[in-house]
Amino acid sequence: MRWETTQTHSLSLIIMNQNVLIHCKPEYLPEIKRLGLNYNISSINEVDVRVPDREYSIEDGYYPDPDEQLCEHYGIDYDQVNCIEAV
Repeated sequence: MRWETTQTHSLSLIIMNQNVLIHCKPEYLPEIKRLGLNYNISSINEVDVRVPDREYSIEDGYYPDPDEQLCEHYGIDYDQVNCIEAV
């Protein structure tokens, strides 16, 4: 039996201009309207906010939660968020 060693290369792909869907609690709707964000009401009664994703940044050597950082950028209270997904 002959074994061969091959070199593999890893590739990192960054997708720019991707949107993110932030699923918020229904009682947060008045604040979403006040912020002027693009939203829809889902079939499960969540407020779905669609925003452009943003680049993750490290702040003074601190690695903040990327979801919290995204919400802070758009003025969304992270405690009112059910989940976040890339779309």
